[in-house]
Order: sequence, then structure tokens, then C-alpha cells
Amino acid sequence: MIEAPEKHSLVSSSHPGVLLSLRENLFSALYALRLNWQRSILTMSGIIIGVISIVTLVAIMKGVKIEIKKQVEGLGANLVLIVPSKLDENGQPNFGAMAGISSLTEKDVEVLQRVPGVEKLSPVSIVTGTLDYIEGKTDKTVSAFVVATNHDGVVMNPTPLVEGRYFEDTEGHVCILSNGPKHDLFGDAPALGKKIRIADKDWTVVGVLGKPSADGTIGSTMLGLSTLVYLPIHTVRKEIPGGQINRIALQTDYNHPADKMIDTMNATLMATHNNREDFGIITQKRALALVIKFLNLAQDLLVLIAAISLVVAGVNIMNIMLLTVTERTREIGLRKTVGATRTDIFLQFLVEAIILSLIGCAIGLVLTQILCLVIAHKSTLTPQITPDIVVMAVAVCVWVGVVFGVTPAIRAARLDPIEALRHE
Repeated sequence: MIEAPEKHSLVSSSHPGVLLSLRENLFSALYALRLNWQRSILTMSGIIIGVISIVTLVAIMKGVKIEIKKQVEGLGANLVLIVPSKLDENGQPNFGAMAGISSLTEKDVEVLQRVPGVEKLSPVSIVTGTLDYIEGKTDKTVSAFVVATNHDGVVMNPTPLVEGRYFEDTEGHVCILSNGPKHDLFGDAPALGKKIRIADKDWTVVGVLGKPSADGTIGSTMLGLSTLVYLPIHTVRKEIPGGQINRIALQTDYNHPADKMIDTMNATLMATHNNREDFGIITQKRALALVIKFLNLAQDLLVLIAAISLVVAGVNIMNIMLLTVTERTREIGLRKTVGATRTDIFLQFLVEAIILSLIGCAIGLVLTQILCLVIAHKSTLTPQITPDIVVMAVAVCVWVGVVFGVTPAIRAARLDPIEALRHE
């Protein structure tokens, strides 16, 4: 004779033969998880780790993209960069060509200066990546992004001077340091009048730039704003052999928006390059799109790697739920004898898997928020957890619960009630 279920049994006979309501399934799932709370926590651990990994990575990348956008916009809306490489259909230059012999010449600089609307123009030569400061008998070498340019090239940097002055185009062995190299070489001591060695030549510091608007962050690092050292290009081209113009930077006035002047500048340069398009014109909008595209690719790759942990967590949920079905075989038989259908049983176990996944998601999101606050406080990164990231995490966890909960639910629904009652 079948004994009646205990008061707190998971068997529900309040509506025999009728599809259990969502509310009943939810309470049943929560009760089942509470009965085996230790197992439930271990099962959810994979979901928690996966959510923390994915949401943290996406939040960091989103924060980086927001910061870089601010940095690029801070350079000026009408800034244009001309590179020695034709842009592809996506607006990207050929970096291999850019690293070789430059197609840009002094003639390009001269003709661009005569284009109406060009307010400032600067040829840029990349010199070297290190500089030395000799103090007594101690040699101190630091890495920096050393470029040769003219007066306008330094002025176009939005970071103001905090020491000294700008150099003139025809000055000799002088230089201007950004905040990073200045701090690395001299610390808090004044840098004006001191000499540093670059490319086996001594250069006197005449100016120091302040901190960029987001100094020390990934945005300023990627744009090189905090590591620049400026030399006069007129002197560099005489003193350092083999120099070439690697870039041309220019700024248009506000009556001539940069995006609307691309055709004019392109036609001007085509005339000096014998109708060969071996150069590219990058505006602020194109530059930002290029950087964001690379960041999106990096984000997708990182998320794909982190998503593996969610798949592993899903497999763990499926294994635990299959074990649960075996342990609760008699209960399933009891439910079927009092009128529960296959659909009732299927939904009960499927909802349990989804609830297990969602609770893990909720815990993961809370821990992620705490982790992001710690990262923001202890580093220069500023993770941004936005509503769309939360929705993505919840949707993925529901998907994991459904996909990996279907197999145990089907197995439970297909159990024969007579055989299930005989199960010990």
C-alpha cells in the first residue's frame, strides 16, 4: 500500500492531472535546492565563476572603450592624420607598409599647407624608443615614444605645458618631455635645463607637459599621450641620418570640418604622388572606429575563452540533475500515480535547472560588482557594468539552464510510474 507523502514532500497533488503552474514549479524547485543546499552551491560554483569572468571582462573592455573615446575626442574634433599606407575598405591602414619606407615627403607638407582651412600642420618622424639621463656616474635609461616634429605638432597635443616653453621650428638640440618620461627620469625635481641623450645626441629640456586628462590609464597609454618626447624636426633631419616623414598631422579650422575635407586633401596628395594612392587619411571618426574594432575583437576572444567555464558549469548541472532524477525516482512515481503528467514532471525538473543557473548568475553578478569596485579602486581601469551586460549574463544563464536541463527533465518525464514506485 502506498503511503501518503509527508507534509513537506515535493509531491504536489493539489491539481492532479493539470499542468503545474509556474508558481508551484518555482516553489518546488527552491524547496528541492534548499534540501540539498551544499550540493546546490557546488553545482552553482561553475556558473558563478563563469559569470564573474565574462561580465568582468566585458565591463573592463567597455570602460576602456569609453575612456579611449574621451581621449580621442580630447585631441580635437578637426584633427587629421596622414599615414604612408592606403586604407582598406574598412578604413584600416596597412601596418606592414607603415613600418617600411615612408611614401610621405616634404612636398606633401608644402602642398597641404596651402589647402584652405588647414590651420596647423606638422610632419612627424619617429626617432627612437629610449632616452638616457646621466646623473653623476649613474646612467638611467627609460622607454619613451620619441618623435621629431615642429612647433605646431607640440601645440596640437591637448596637454598643456607645466614647465618651460614650446620650442621653435629652427631651434637646435632642445626637447619637450611628456609627464611620463619626465617623472621616470627626474621624479619631482625640475627638468628644465637638464640634458638627456637620444640617438647619441644631447638634448636640453626646455618644456614639460602636464598629465593627460586620464594619465596612467589604458586610453592614454594606447594613444601614447603620456610617453611622448618631442624633438625639433629641422634639427633631427640634419643631425640624425636616414630620417623620414612617418606621419603628417594637421588640424583644420572650425569652418572646414575634417570629415568634409577628405576629398580635397586626397586630391591634393594624389597630385604629388603621381596619382598613386600610397597614403591614407585618418580622421578622428575613423581613428576611433579602428581602435574600437580592435578592442571588440579582443573582447570577443576573451569572452569566448571565458564562456568555456559556463559550458563546463552546464555539464555539471546536467550531471547533478541526472543524479537528482535517480535519487527522486520514487517521488516521481508517486506524482504520476496522483495524476501528474509527463509535462508536469518535465517542467518541474527543467525549472529546477533554470533556477539553479539563475541563482548562480545572481551571486556571480553581485560578486562581479564587488570585484569591479576593487579593480577601479586599486588600478587605473574603470569597469562599466551596464544594463545590457546584466541582461546578457541573465540570458546566457537561462540558456545554459535550458540546454543542460532538458536531458534530465526528459529522463524524469519518461520514467514508468510502476517501475518508479518499485525503486529503492
